[in-house]
Amino acid sequence: MSKKKETSENRRALPRFALTMAGSMLAGGAIGFVVGLNRVFGLDTDALAEGLNAVLAAVTPWGIPVSSVLTLGGCFLFYRSAAVKFAAWDGGDEDETSEAVDAALSRVLLLSAVQLLLNFFFMAAFCIYGIDGGIGALSLVGVFLVSCGLVIFAQQKTVDLEKRMNPEKHGSVYDTKFQKKWMDSCDESERRQIGQACYRAYIVTSRVCLEVWMVLVILSLVFEMSLLPVFVLLLVWGVMQVTYTLECIRLSKKGGT
Repeated sequence: MSKKKETSENRRALPRFALTMAGSMLAGGAIGFVVGLNRVFGLDTDALAEGLNAVLAAVTPWGIPVSSVLTLGGCFLFYRSAAVKFAAWDGGDEDETSEAVDAALSRVLLLSAVQLLLNFFFMAAFCIYGIDGGIGALSLVGVFLVSCGLVIFAQQKTVDLEKRMNPEKHGSVYDTKFQKKWMDSCDESERRQIGQACYRAYIVTSRVCLEVWMVLVILSLVFEMSLLPVFVLLLVWGVMQVTYTLECIRLSKKGGT
């Protein structure tokens, strides 16, 4: 790329960047003004925090069972739809059938991944708000384990059906090296799709991390907060950034393989 072209692209991008920075400064100023009013008029942030804690404490014991019924019920419906379409396939119109089945199976994986995150969240919330060492704690741990087991089972059934559709695929969800074996069995087109999806996830996650950092900084002006949430966020963000960069360096040395 010539120096003239680089200068032209920079000039075209600079106004939008300047507007973005100006908008961010205005938004920060407005938020600072609101925070200042909060301190002047004395909003009872302690009472607000106690109210939020009370809501979480009341919801937490029911979080895993209720969310599991909804998400895993959806997993069952999508998987059954995919299995019925695959069983009815007579060998013709392969692209249309495989796309419909893949779409249903992708929704199974999405819902199961969401449920796994909900399980971890509500289990951590229970340890903070509701653990008493009694029967209630043992019951919730049992529900947590059952829900996680059903999530893994749903993912395993999804992978098995995908392997029936594509016999060249191999790997088991129960194998610790499943991702590597599955990737090795994908063709070039599928690897490109995975690469594009991973890059999209990287970009979105980077933006979300920045936005969450801004929210945490603003909340620290209103509530009493420790540095731990920001540290954990930046740790995750940093690991992602460093891993991505190091992997790009490694791939460039190996010629992209």
